[in-house]
Amino acid sequence: QYKGVKMADVQPAGDETFNGKVPVDFRRNRYPCAVVWQPFPPLTWLVPMIGHTGITDSQGIVHDFQGPYTVIEDSMMLGRACRYLPLDPSKVCASVEGSTPEERWDKCIEQGCDDFRKKIHCLLYPNCNHHVAHCLNCLKYDGWSHYEMFQLWVMIFFRARFCGWYGFLVGMGPFIVVCIIVLGTQLPKLL
Repeated sequence: QYKGVKMADVQPAGDETFNGKVPVDFRRNRYPCAVVWQPFPPLTWLVPMIGHTGITDSQGIVHDFQGPYTVIEDSMMLGRACRYLPLDPSKVCASVEGSTPEERWDKCIEQGCDDFRKKIHCLLYPNCNHHVAHCLNCLKYDGWSHYEMFQLWVMIFFRARFCGWYGFLVGMGPFIVVCIIVLGTQLPKLL
């Protein structure tokens, strides 16, 4: 079940921590055990679900499939994240070694990244969204191992938090402007 965005999700949460261990840090682009999202102009301006995604390790470092055979760490292709979807490492169901859920999370993320370091990058397939879905499948997150790009878009759109006002304005602002322009030009014709 997906939750809608609340105004509390739009407010900065600089002191937020995950399990009391690693804090969310907007300035340093750190979101522990999360999926991160940023708009992909101009596609996001028309369909706000579409965007560029990455997945973070337990320390909040982004792992981002940016090009052929290339997974970059600690730098997203289009700048800072605008939204993040915190995930719970205790929901990792994969059979991997590790004494803590965070260690198991990190091993699965590394496995997924290693797999995508052997893949070509394409706008349609495989792309950053497939990389994140593959990592979630490696995790067997919440007992599920069939994540796909569309499911990821829906999860992010309906459940992810905005990274403060910056994230809301950059992520949704252009779409809202396009809607206002379309309504402003088409509404008089309908009346």
